[in-house]
Amino acid sequence: MSIYPSMPQANLLLQSLRSVGYSEETAVADIVDNAISADADKIVINFDWANKCISVVDNGYGMEEAELYKNMQIGSSDPTQMRSSKDLGRFGMGMKTAAFSLGRKVSVITSKNNKISNASWDLDKVEQIGWNLVIDDEGTYDSFLNNFRDHGTAVVISVLDNLVNESDLTKSKKHFYSVIQKVAEHLRLVFHRFISEDGLKIYVNSEQELSAWDPFITKNPATQELADEEVWDPQYRTCTNIQPYVLPHKTKFSSDEEYEEAAGIKGWNRHQGIYIYRNRRLIIYGTWFDIIRKEPAFNLARIKIDISSDADEDWKIDIKKSRASLPIYLRDRIISAIDDCTTRSTKVFNSRGAYSKGPVTPNLDFVWEQTRNNGNYFFRINKKHPLLNSIRAELDDDGRNRLKAYLCLIENFAPFMRNGIVNTLNTGEAKKDDFQRQKDLTDIKSYATVFKRNGFSKEEIIETLEGMASYYYLVDEIEKIVGEIND
Repeated sequence: MSIYPSMPQANLLLQSLRSVGYSEETAVADIVDNAISADADKIVINFDWANKCISVVDNGYGMEEAELYKNMQIGSSDPTQMRSSKDLGRFGMGMKTAAFSLGRKVSVITSKNNKISNASWDLDKVEQIGWNLVIDDEGTYDSFLNNFRDHGTAVVISVLDNLVNESDLTKSKKHFYSVIQKVAEHLRLVFHRFISEDGLKIYVNSEQELSAWDPFITKNPATQELADEEVWDPQYRTCTNIQPYVLPHKTKFSSDEEYEEAAGIKGWNRHQGIYIYRNRRLIIYGTWFDIIRKEPAFNLARIKIDISSDADEDWKIDIKKSRASLPIYLRDRIISAIDDCTTRSTKVFNSRGAYSKGPVTPNLDFVWEQTRNNGNYFFRINKKHPLLNSIRAELDDDGRNRLKAYLCLIENFAPFMRNGIVNTLNTGEAKKDDFQRQKDLTDIKSYATVFKRNGFSKEEIIETLEGMASYYYLVDEIEKIVGEIND
């Protein structure tokens, strides 16, 4: 075997990194991540129109010269390695790619033990100098660290060609200042837990200290904090916390201004949904992941999901930390949380609101729950009932499978489901995604196995499964599945 070096051309690769897909606000947030990872408790962001540059300065622990050079590498960390819970990074590319999306030159000035170092990537020089950093003369950037000379870091982005059109400075200036407000509002949301829980101070253009925007309105006593659930993934050894909230009815706010503030910058409809936090940093919000569509009655439903950076592979977190996919092992739990949360949201939305302070404790008589599937409503057994949980905990795997099969029979053959009083499911016409179809096929095989082991004939099993409303759309598959089960 022989090898041949194949180094990418620096100018072409760095130019391509500018098109990853950052918006101005997500780019600045990615740079702020680095400051928080460096234990900063004060971050100053300045948009300087006169000098056509943006700076993000923090009072974190700073870097020595060798450490700076390492961290300026493209891809300076391994995404597969375990990270500290304080580390908000992913690939070791975020700060650089985020900064390149805004301007052609990225300079980092850092101080540790009162020793200042600097290094820059300059796209206008890369074609000539290749994979080499630009080290400017000592003192060139020192003014950016005036307030943090002992320890701290400044990221300075200049030659803002993606923000400033030199041929139309009037329009560019207007856009430049509009971006400041967008960035400020975005940071209030993305880092609201660091601001409110850790006392992090973020300033935009020096004088504006950002306040946290809490999407769950937890200070309002009428907010319903529903029971949370922790899900352990043994494969990746990670824990996910699912915490649904139902926000108060409009009448429970003290003023119209408070109600509008609770809506968020994008409004009630776009802020309903799931909020994914990675190490307490918000990465995705206002989505139902195509499980349900947005409805006005769900405007008060917001679900907080906490994951750690160790779950990045599970969730397929992208380089911008702004896209993710639901892990299969969590999908059922999240669907259940969505059903419960949106049902309660609908009740509050259509009423004057119910006062609820603190977590909701399940009632002993809460045996059935109304759920939603493709716009239709039906009843199913409350799988989180405390008595059912205690029974399930005392059973072995075989016992739990038999219990699950029996509960499925109850759900599908309860009198009110059979006589059509509440059965609006119409699953024969309901759209099922591939994941749900595979899950239903797996469940059918499991139930058929349990029934066969308990002495029921093949004909009885097929007739029973074909009579279940949940599986009407799979009627052509059921006989084949039952026939393949070994005695």
